[in-house]
Amino acid sequence: MANTTYTIQKRRQKMHIKVYAVLCLIVIVVMGFYSYKKWQEYSIFRDAVAQNTELIAALRVNLTEEIAEYDSSKSGFASLSKEITETLSVIFPETDRYTDLTRQIDQFEEDLYSKNNPFEISSIDYDNIEEDENFQYLPFRMSIKSSRENFTDFLKFVETSGSLESGTRLMDVTSIRLNFQEGEEDSDELIINFTVQLNAYFQK
Repeated sequence: MANTTYTIQKRRQKMHIKVYAVLCLIVIVVMGFYSYKKWQEYSIFRDAVAQNTELIAALRVNLTEEIAEYDSSKSGFASLSKEITETLSVIFPETDRYTDLTRQIDQFEEDLYSKNNPFEISSIDYDNIEEDENFQYLPFRMSIKSSRENFTDFLKFVETSGSLESGTRLMDVTSIRLNFQEGEEDSDELIINFTVQLNAYFQK
């Protein structure tokens, strides 16, 4: 009887050990799986943090370069803005500035004139200032003796006036009267005598 009881207890003990071992194995497997998943998540987060750190460093470098480029460009923009403002004050001034206009026309005459290719302004007459809704203008009249080539250049001079490239006072032709005569004996060029009426514009 005692042997039977001992045998039963021994079997129960072995069964308990097996159950305990199985439970321990299950716990180990679960913990291992959980640890593995957490390690994967940690690795993903670690890589993400590393990438973000690299991105932040790159952005800082890029920001520094952008600031330097902006500071450099700002100086260029300020210079360009000043240049444009100065040019605008010439091509579309705040007052009639007929003296400056006369100098500009005289300079144009000097640049064009040559013995075999004449361009001579005999007179410039300024009229009274006129007003429009958005601007004012100074009417004036010029009498000019010119070769055919320089006559064309004069028309281009007026046509391109007011542009930032030319820097010429904004003008237009309101009327023109032409007289033709043959050139001097040593020249085959046709000489044009013409009177032109123009308007030079300025701010109101």
